[in-house]
Amino acid sequence: MFTGIIEEVGKISKIEEKNGKKFVSIASSKVIETLKLGDSVSCNGICLTVIDLKNSEFKVEVMTETISKTTARFWKVNDSVNLERALQVGSRFDGHFVQGHVDTIAKRISKTAKGETLYLEYELPARFAEYFVPQGSIAINGVSLTIADLKKDSFQVALIDFTRKETNLENSLYVNLEFDIIGKYVIRFLRKEKEPKITEKMLLENGF
Repeated sequence: MFTGIIEEVGKISKIEEKNGKKFVSIASSKVIETLKLGDSVSCNGICLTVIDLKNSEFKVEVMTETISKTTARFWKVNDSVNLERALQVGSRFDGHFVQGHVDTIAKRISKTAKGETLYLEYELPARFAEYFVPQGSIAINGVSLTIADLKKDSFQVALIDFTRKETNLENSLYVNLEFDIIGKYVIRFLRKEKEPKITEKMLLENGF
């Protein structure tokens, strides 16, 4: 579990591919300080497991399914990666609950600066439209953000100057999206409520 508050922007130093998987080494100066083998790290919003530690780098394994549904498919050496360590019990909680389970990716369609605020507009994937709520929370590349504007085919978020400098969002064309976990549970519950109830009439009509 994560909060969407990015601790550091790391840099991909090496990528190895084997049997459809990627083994990615990421250079870090802050996050790596307390990492141990087996720890979870959010890398651009993807929850990955540390499988090796060496000097100022840690290595993660990216499974085939993760590659197919996230921006990990586009990763290259020297790319910047938003990093966050897993939430610890008792630590202060900012942002919102982020699982590190990416739902889909989106493409940025516009970037507009107004003073020190940067407005980023992204395509809204039609099949996920019900998860978008005005002023609702969304994780973009692992960053906890608020939906500032919502249209039929796009949505917009606003970055303050700090977020512009401390994340990779300004320069990321394709991003990972994770929708608010609470919203996902609510929608699932409402869908179940709409399912037809089994009645005596229904059983008779179906030959029981």
